[in-house]
Amino acid sequence: MTFILKKIITHAIVPPGFFIVLLLLFAVFSKKKSRFFALLLAALLYSGSIQPAADLLLMPLEYTYKPPTLDEVKTGNAYVVLGGGVNDFAPDIDGKGALSDTALSRLICAYRLYRIDKKPIILSGGKVFERRPEAEIAKRMLLSLGANEKDIFMEAKSKDTFENAKYVKELSEKYNINRIVLITSAFHMKRSMLLFDKFFKETIPCPTGYITSKNKYDLLSYLPNAGNLECIAIAVKEYMGILFYKTML
Repeated sequence: MTFILKKIITHAIVPPGFFIVLLLLFAVFSKKKSRFFALLLAALLYSGSIQPAADLLLMPLEYTYKPPTLDEVKTGNAYVVLGGGVNDFAPDIDGKGALSDTALSRLICAYRLYRIDKKPIILSGGKVFERRPEAEIAKRMLLSLGANEKDIFMEAKSKDTFENAKYVKELSEKYNINRIVLITSAFHMKRSMLLFDKFFKETIPCPTGYITSKNKYDLLSYLPNAGNLECIAIAVKEYMGILFYKTML
């Protein structure tokens, strides 16, 4: 009971719970017209910050493609790892620059497969504005894990998923790679496959870094959490990207 009470208090103090409580208090002490809008805002903020709402939007993205079997992976000619964000000046044990959690999960997935069946790893991720190309930082991390430098190819020009597919295709043609294992976050795979299928005849989707799970909901699932708001933002971005590319391409 103490644990549950501690969790409820914590989620009520930490945003967005803090703002929901403020809106509820405002509704209690405000006039009737203002009370309605305060309660509406509180309801919207609460419903968008619980796990079922995040799952509702993310699960259709994350479960469009299943992880491939090892036999399927072994039919590919190369692993293609899409960039997922970087802090290019963060201190690291062997230099400056660190991958985001999203990008790191993709890289680790590629390295695990590489350990099982060694084949080229194509790192796709350029720089935005004045930042260093993400592929450079990813390569440094792969080398520190023990990957052979001759097996690492960099595509450091792309700025979005469309350019990922375009420039990886150019690089693949140079090395006679025609069947790729595409590694990216599960939530990003649907948009990625939409684009890579336009450039490659054979693409093996390998989703990783799942955010959602199919566990049963409990009390914690219904407590407001900023992470769920972030998940909804991720999902909305993906749906907008899918709509954009389906409309424009």
